[in-house]
Amino acid sequence: MHIMREIDIFYNTFNARHLNPEEVAETFIWSDNFEKLIQNNHSVVLGARGCGKTTLMKMLTIPALRSWDNLNDSRISASIKFFAIYISTDIYWDVKNQVYSSQLEKFGSFSQLVSEFSVNTNVFKSVCQTFKEVIALSDLEGKTEKELELCKLLIVAWKLPGTIPTLDYIIDALNLRVDMVNQMIQGLIFNYKDASDLPNDDFFKLSFESSLEYIIPVFQRIFKVDLKKKWAFCFDELEFAPNWLQKKLFGSLRSRNQIILYKLSASPILPKELEELIFSEYGPTPGNDLQIIKMWGSKKNEDFSKRLIDSIVRKKFPNLSAESFFGTNSIYNRQPNSYIQGSDFYLQMVQLLKKDKSFEIFLKENGVDISKPLPENDSQKDTLFRKIKPIVYFRNFYLKTKKEDVNATKGRGRKTSELYFGLEVLKKVCDGNPRWLIGLVTAILSRSEDAKADSRIQFDELLSTSKRFCNVIENIPINRYSKTTFKQLLTKVGKYFEDQVLGQTFHMDPRGTFIVDVGNSVSADHVMEILEKGVSQGAFIPVDPTDDEFDFKIEGKRLKLSYLLCVLFKLPLRKYPEASLKDILQGKSKSTELDDPESQLRIF
Repeated sequence: MHIMREIDIFYNTFNARHLNPEEVAETFIWSDNFEKLIQNNHSVVLGARGCGKTTLMKMLTIPALRSWDNLNDSRISASIKFFAIYISTDIYWDVKNQVYSSQLEKFGSFSQLVSEFSVNTNVFKSVCQTFKEVIALSDLEGKTEKELELCKLLIVAWKLPGTIPTLDYIIDALNLRVDMVNQMIQGLIFNYKDASDLPNDDFFKLSFESSLEYIIPVFQRIFKVDLKKKWAFCFDELEFAPNWLQKKLFGSLRSRNQIILYKLSASPILPKELEELIFSEYGPTPGNDLQIIKMWGSKKNEDFSKRLIDSIVRKKFPNLSAESFFGTNSIYNRQPNSYIQGSDFYLQMVQLLKKDKSFEIFLKENGVDISKPLPENDSQKDTLFRKIKPIVYFRNFYLKTKKEDVNATKGRGRKTSELYFGLEVLKKVCDGNPRWLIGLVTAILSRSEDAKADSRIQFDELLSTSKRFCNVIENIPINRYSKTTFKQLLTKVGKYFEDQVLGQTFHMDPRGTFIVDVGNSVSADHVMEILEKGVSQGAFIPVDPTDDEFDFKIEGKRLKLSYLLCVLFKLPLRKYPEASLKDILQGKSKSTELDDPESQLRIF
């Protein structure tokens, strides 16, 4: 119970799913991904849990756009060429997730009818809500009479006899019918005798696609809506949707109807059941039929994160910038004086030379004067000194000197917060995931009364967030017969990378990412399952994504650890060259023992 509560808290805090569109707009930060999403075409947004997919989808709705315009004195809502109908996926659309699912198996295809009914009803309710919002924008006279005309047609089309012809009452009638079907299912389970007892009501035969192709033109005619404006059906979190619906929606991306668009969101790795459909002769193709928007790996994620951090800080300190509040981190900042004699980085190198023979050998091999380790020119500064900077800081912090007692129980008076603090770290550490970042920054602000965040507080909250995320990841359900657990895989990967950075040999380019190459076997399949679930949760992040293709398998992909998890393994927040996952799992690297007690972070 405790674990499930922690998972719920970690993922649902600051979750846009629980906010209405106006609330989403209050904290929304414009991004390149949203710029892509508002284009007048089919779109598929892919990303891990918490990456902001729901925020983007809800921001397409009329209430969110109008709130955004009012808050920012803009006219963005007028420039968007479609009306958005937001539909949040319900896990119970898939009858397998219902408590009575096993009891419906004996009724053949009836469970499929129930699933389709659930989806249709939710779509119809969302359409009614959007119709209300469009009508509210209209300055036509006689709107009440026009709504009456529309609703009489909806009642007939959606099989809702006896319903008062207003949009609100139609929504009520749809909800009532859901309750009626639930009662019908219970009665069927307990009273079924033969096939004649199976419900055969006409509303089970409805299809939201064909229905809307009829209803939307009718609405446009009655309310004289601009015929150039399309209607975008925004299906959010399709990873929770039944397979039949995913196939239907992805198949519809081939532009069946000129007035309807689809904006879909899902996890980074799509179900294999969609692969055959998408790669078929008549399947949708990125660039021609749709635009893929991948919510990871963008070089502009740090710019977005900085603007988000700034907006949060200014709510508490209106005249303060994020950089002033959190400070700057010498490891990652690009200040030109970082490489001159007497700079902090220069002193770090001098200290490391006294205790790391491999660093001395590395500098000599690269033509650097170890008595005065300075770059000879800009080229050497960029190709060597800039690259080794984080490695130098981390090795100098963690590696012990020859004179230090290996059995010492006290640290050297230094704190890990020296490595993990500052605006540069906060911009990177959440990999552009706004939900994690909002929670982290808000926690730091809640403990900071002064206009300067203490580095120790920053590290404490970062470490706390990292541990909670790790705990959540470790407890994600996997195949019970798997010989590998999330904990084991994370530890193997993290310790391998740790050894690359802090092991006996100084590496300018330590291995810090991995290629999935575990081969074909039962145990390999279990590892693949863990990796796929890890990618969907943001624990592992695909590197160098291509925006013109879907991904259906993890094999052959290059992945990195989430930067949040890097904190637990004493790793710099940098993307380094790849290693073979097969080599990592075979344990070809042994982590070096470190002396600083504070560095012995209890991961699990």
